Amino acid sequence: MGRPHVEFIESGEIVSVAVSEGPFAGTTQRLLSADEDGRGDTSAIVTFPAGWSGDLSGLARPTELFTLAGALTVAGQAVGTGVYAFVGAGAEGATVSAPAGATVVVFVEPEEEPRREIEIVDSNNMKFASPPPDSEVPQGIAVKRLRFHPVTGDATWVAATVPGWRESRAEIHDTIEECLMLRGDILLGHRGVMSAGSYFWRPPNVEHGPMFTLNGGVFYFRSKGGNLATVHVPVPGWEQLVVEYAAREPYYRGAL
Repeated sequence: MGRPHVEFIESGEIVSVAVSEGPFAGTTQRLLSADEDGRGDTSAIVTFPAGWSGDLSGLARPTELFTLAGALTVAGQAVGTGVYAFVGAGAEGATVSAPAGATVVVFVEPEEEPRREIEIVDSNNMKFASPPPDSEVPQGIAVKRLRFHPVTGDATWVAATVPGWRESRAEIHDTIEECLMLRGDILLGHRGVMSAGSYFWRPPNVEHGPMFTLNGGVFYFRSKGGNLATVHVPVPGWEQLVVEYAAREPYYRGAL
């Protein structure tokens, strides 16, 4: 069965529970999604108390970390807000600490053969890349790619949209897609409005969208199961939803 389809939930409404075993024992977590076949892969927002320390060395499960608040130290390197860390299966020297506390998105993967790599990527020092002008993707969205696996095609990235960005077609991907919204707003078709803390986990071939944002948005994404490809699907009548959503807020908030 794998992971169930989650579309979408508000992470702030998930009860935070104490983690009592495993490499993150002593933290608390809001569990976003988890495998139901006993493989043990999970996605969670984990809160590390000040002074916490642990060790991911030698684990058979790769782990991805992206800091939302505070700071970690991973393998002796600072992993502050907006910094991404990947700890591969079997990695050595993968100590983790939170001297002053931190809140982190943590992805734990199924067991795999050791690769032993540790990667630290600071998204704050990266430039956004926009789609080519002749791309099918509407201009106004840009990405910072944090990780890409050349064999599996699995990827992790940060995406951002400008205010008023619109994709008037629905999308279908042939891979898993996972996202935590970090800032802003986005109208996601008839599913409603995503905002900071909204999360989804989609299996392949789930139609979603169209999309429109009033104020722009920032998102933390991941795809698994091959190179992400998109099929666009027309959605008649979508523009009326945009009109109704845009009418919720004034175009200009300053003094006149």
